[in-house]
Amino acid sequence: MEQYLVLDIGGTFVKYAVMTREGGFVLQGKVPADTSSEESMLSALEAVRDAVVGYDYQGVAISMPGRIDTAKGIAHTGGAFSWVHDYPAAERYGAVFGKPATVANDGKCAAYAESWLGALSDIDSGAVIVLGTGIGGGIVIDGKVWMGATGGAGELSGLLANFDSMKLPFPAGMGGLWANKISAAAISKAFAASKDLEHADGVMLFDAYEAGDEDAKAVLDEFGFQAAAGIMSLQATLDLPRYAIGGGISARPETTEIIRAAFDNLYDPLAAFLPYGKPEIVTCKYGNEANLIGALAFHLNRR
Repeated sequence: MEQYLVLDIGGTFVKYAVMTREGGFVLQGKVPADTSSEESMLSALEAVRDAVVGYDYQGVAISMPGRIDTAKGIAHTGGAFSWVHDYPAAERYGAVFGKPATVANDGKCAAYAESWLGALSDIDSGAVIVLGTGIGGGIVIDGKVWMGATGGAGELSGLLANFDSMKLPFPAGMGGLWANKISAAAISKAFAASKDLEHADGVMLFDAYEAGDEDAKAVLDEFGFQAAAGIMSLQATLDLPRYAIGGGISARPETTEIIRAAFDNLYDPLAAFLPYGKPEIVTCKYGNEANLIGALAFHLNRR
């Protein structure tokens, strides 16, 4: 049975799996990650290598944050890994395992997973919106994840949600980005402020919403509007048949329901005048495993 080692490099852990060519899981685990240096990352990968001794894998497929040239295996940036700059990640990481390696952006891996085996698998084109600390995801066109001219296509955190805010000096103007309107971190922060709390998370927010809390309802009503307006902007450019919502908070069915209802409220009164069709808005099939599945898909379909 042909097997591959697949890694999802994050700021806290490196998740790993031995997977079959068909996307099945043979083994899963994780080791602590350290964002401080290349040496720390290579040490974490060596721990993964030691954990999978005895498994005969054909290659190494890697998901990681940043702007990645998947064809050349170069990480131009690395998100929380600030030391990454035009870094030959595929070459360096592959050397740890003595196997050919590929690297791809984590959001685009999630999109590839949904396109291959998940919520977009029955259509040629669509988009994945992953709600986390920022907004990850990717755009699938004719069955391929669209990279863009510099590898940055689908980096939805940077979508402008308030044009006027960009007149403000940095960093104030960054408040107008979509990430600061609808990411899980942003809406958790908004709920904490409404309750005069130092900290809140998505679980607290949705539990309060389910219990009928008015502040939670107000936060999620605004979340739904901002999410729907952003999808309207994307749809005016892309005219896609379907958007899939992912990230930890998508495990709560209310997340997609709120976005879909808000989109209906915006789109339906204008349907006769808009030059683009109405897309489906659904929940991603895969959660924490999406980056692993998508990294494998990139490896198997190198380009």
